[in-house]
Amino acid sequence: MTPNRLVAMLRAGAAVSAIGLTVVFLGPFTWLVDVFHVSDKVAHATVFFGVTLTLFAIAPKWRRTDLALTALGLGVLIELAQGLTGRSVSLLDLAANATGTLAAVLPGMVEQLRRAIRTSPDIPFAEIRTTDRRRRPTQASTAAEPARTPLPLGSTTGFAG
Repeated sequence: MTPNRLVAMLRAGAAVSAIGLTVVFLGPFTWLVDVFHVSDKVAHATVFFGVTLTLFAIAPKWRRTDLALTALGLGVLIELAQGLTGRSVSLLDLAANATGTLAAVLPGMVEQLRRAIRTSPDIPFAEIRTTDRRRRPTQASTAAEPARTPLPLGSTTGFAG
């Protein structure tokens, strides 16, 4: 088993799960919350926690924040689609979706903060952000700014050379 094979298997499982969740969210299955003895809001939050973690697993090269926004977008689309299928559109359901997504994102954000504290305790966050290799600068900013390199501990400037 390789990481790529595992991601491929997770993607296949996610596709099947997405079909099942679409049917459950849009179909006349409101009685399912009674079967599992959870409130509708807890169900929404739990499902979107799982959706967000699944997105993290099946798209490892994407940014977590982009994937979280994708999950929130799916939540909005589901709520709008529920309105078209005769079910109620609920801002509280959307808030529960966002809560589940946030619960999946927060541990990663805390870990990023912990890493910044360990590796760059005296450098301002704005300067740390400029060294982020995932940052996608605009065309204008790449021509106007000199190249930046990660700063050694205790350094006060962000420019190499």
